[in-house]
Amino acid sequence: MATDRDTVVVPLARRCRTVAAALVGALWPGKTGADVEAEISALSARGQVAVVGGVLALLFLLSLFAAQFGIVGLAIFFAAVILAMR
Repeated sequence: MATDRDTVVVPLARRCRTVAAALVGALWPGKTGADVEAEISALSARGQVAVVGGVLALLFLLSLFAAQFGIVGLAIFFAAVILAMR
């Protein structure tokens, strides 16, 4: 069971942390994604889960809100996410 966790969950968690840090870094003036990721990785495991889970949950909830406006809403949402990540 430990092998499954090390080969699947840990790399997935690192990618989620990178995405969350990039999103926060794009919206936080003066910070880059790498700076935010370094700050997140300095937290405890519980703190990392809370920050990454909160950011990804907010992104999910925003996508559900955008879906209420149909294809146009989702297109605007995806465009906003892409522009924020640039």
